[in-house]
Formats: sequence, structure tokens, C-alpha cells
Amino acid sequence: MKPSYIQPLYAPDCTPVEPDRTTLSALRIAACGCRASARLGVEQACAMIDASPDKALHTLLGALPEAFGHPTRFFRVGEVELSFDERWVLAAIDAASRSDSDSLYFLIARRVPAHLRRWVAFLIRRVADTCGQHTFYTNN
Repeated sequence: MKPSYIQPLYAPDCTPVEPDRTTLSALRIAACGCRASARLGVEQACAMIDASPDKALHTLLGALPEAFGHPTRFFRVGEVELSFDERWVLAAIDAASRSDSDSLYFLIARRVPAHLRRWVAFLIRRVADTCGQHTFYTNN
């Protein structure tokens, strides 16, 4: 058998990536605030984020339980372990900040019903824009 000389155009780096601790801390702090506040519908969250983009992370986290169809799980600030929901949100924010639409669509398509995907993508992109500025509004 002859070896193949065809190389992939894009070969992903399989080394584990350390999550951005600043984003993770802001995510966990906002999740604590979301536990005490009212749940948001995804469409309502999109309307709210247009009115006040500084609350993008809080708005996204308030809408995710409806988008996922079950409550989300976020650990306390300072925990070393990451929940699946935390990893998913961090990966989605990272994909949006890199303008990697394919990865973002893949992540959203696996967890969000078709009728909510566009809204969730909008929310994640808004959070990624806010992450780029490092201006999170974590209080209610």
C-alpha cells in the first residue's frame, strides 16, 4: 500500500486549550446573578440586548435554559472544574470572537432547537463583542 501524499488543508491542533479565566470568572459571576433573577425568553433577551449591550452576558445566561430546554449548570467562582455548560458557552464565545461561523453553528446546532438557533447565535456574537472589549456588566 502506497502512503498517501494528500495532506489535509486544515488540521486542527488537538492540544487542550486552557479556558480564558477572565471570561470564565465573569461567566460564573453573571450566572450567580441569573439564578436570582427571572428567566428570559430567547426573543425577549435579544430585544433586551439591543437596548443595553453592556448586559450581554447576563442576558445570554438568562436565555440559555429556554434554548437548551433544561436548567444550565455553572460552578462557583474559583472552582477548578468546568461544567459542560461552561465549556460550551466558552467554546461558543471563542468561536464567535474568531469569526468561526462553522464552529459556532456546529455548537449551536447540537444543543439548540432550530427555531431558536438564529437568536442564540445573535446573543453569543454580542457577548463575544463585549468580551473583546473586556467590559462585562455582571450585576443585575
